[in-house]
Amino acid sequence: MSALGLASPLELLDELRRKVRALHQLQFQVLEIVGALDQQGAAESLGYKDLIELFKHTLRWDPRLSRRKLAQAKALCPAVTPSGAKVEPMLPLAAAAMATGDLSEDHIDVVAEAMAGLPAIAEVHLVDYAQQHEPRSAKAFYKELAYRLDQDGPEPKDPEPAQPRNVVRRQWKSGRYHLFADVDAETGAKLDALIDPLAKPGPADLRFAPEREGDAFCEVIDLAMRAGHQHISGGERVQLTVTLDYDKLRTGIGTARLDNGEQIPMHQVRKIACDAAVIPMLLGTRSQVHDVGRRTRTINAGLRRVLIARDKGCTFPGCDRPPSHCEAHHIQHWSNGGRTDLGNLALLCRRHHDLVHYSDWQLHMANGMPAYRPPAYVDPHRTPRHNQIHAVA
Repeated sequence: MSALGLASPLELLDELRRKVRALHQLQFQVLEIVGALDQQGAAESLGYKDLIELFKHTLRWDPRLSRRKLAQAKALCPAVTPSGAKVEPMLPLAAAAMATGDLSEDHIDVVAEAMAGLPAIAEVHLVDYAQQHEPRSAKAFYKELAYRLDQDGPEPKDPEPAQPRNVVRRQWKSGRYHLFADVDAETGAKLDALIDPLAKPGPADLRFAPEREGDAFCEVIDLAMRAGHQHISGGERVQLTVTLDYDKLRTGIGTARLDNGEQIPMHQVRKIACDAAVIPMLLGTRSQVHDVGRRTRTINAGLRRVLIARDKGCTFPGCDRPPSHCEAHHIQHWSNGGRTDLGNLALLCRRHHDLVHYSDWQLHMANGMPAYRPPAYVDPHRTPRHNQIHAVA
């Protein structure tokens, strides 16, 4: 019989309390590490678009769990400004209570939700109550506390002024493109009809709706760029022109200029040159035009059909995105002499196309099929992986 079997109920309860307290302390330490990774921009430095994708591969965390951990870390962990100054956490009392094992992650969720609409002074009351009650009771307490602090409710707002019929605002900011649109119902319905089919989650797709719809919107842009019925501009079909220095293209270092004047890094030029109607304008040392076009790097309809027949969808391990959601990626970059043929191409969805270009995942051909060698922090042995979902399709 084990030692637990010989213990009395009170002894077992005491031991359980110690273990649970230690578990809460360990969970707080995990959040501290998550917060530090977020502060350091670890995802970007490793080629991932965010920590959610990084944790999916390194910790096998569900994106929902990753979002929860990140939100809790932002609330409980101190931050450091670009100048190096330390900023205290948003919930210092809750952080101290969890660090000693007095609050659980569920309690933290309740306190954080409550403090979003309460003054800072309310935290002491919330934490004190949460240390003595379960999360559900703490949630009822904060609702009553909020009512007592503001029995009159929010002041009535003036009616919103009428909006113009169709408005689009566009802005480049910190390397990102911010877009706001307020359009009529007919145009909105047409956009929904384009986005909805592309934004449907697959069996293994755990992204939240805003992220799926954002990726779908980007796919609509890509489809419009590739469409054969594009509008004519200046005697040619609409296309994106990228102006770059030949030596920068060869070395992969530096930036290129879009036709709107924005600068983009060279590794991003290599990505968009894989499967888009993009014309690179190569410049020599004196900015003379070396070449405009070389459109043979874009695959034709016949080659794409063969590629679809082989890959059946995104070739990244574990991805179930269909061919209609994929781009053709040059395994050896076109700018480095890579050929536009079946042996140098692989289908990748937009999300994993970015990952292959910007991270340490390495794509190569093995027995005529795309194979992926993961980074060492995902698999120390870097054992090649295949997408087994489409292999059995």
